[in-house]
Amino acid sequence: MDHDITLNSIAFKLTFNERAGSERQSTTRGVNTPDLMVIKHQDARDNTYKVDTKRHLLRIDRVDQDSEGLAYATSAYLVVVVPEKATTAQVDDVIATMRAAVASTTPDYLEQLLNNER
Repeated sequence: MDHDITLNSIAFKLTFNERAGSERQSTTRGVNTPDLMVIKHQDARDNTYKVDTKRHLLRIDRVDQDSEGLAYATSAYLVVVVPEKATTAQVDDVIATMRAAVASTTPDYLEQLLNNER
């Protein structure tokens, strides 16, 4: 992965990188209101199917301040669980379906989710 990543016009600069993950940060809106990108990797075991997996996390946080100067974060997470038996094509299919759900506007599945769609 690239050291610095620009998404949605936010330039995330690498702040640390290690085997288990990395963090990138943009302070364009101010040092007290950073945009953060966290990537983590973890070995795990799916006890339902009795198979070893790797979990990959992508988290985006946006820190804002209320009118009194108190900070709060709004976050979105994506976790991809890849069983050791999965083929590249199988993983690609799941990712493509997730991308379609996130990009969908008619209907807007994320809006429905945020409005407590069940």
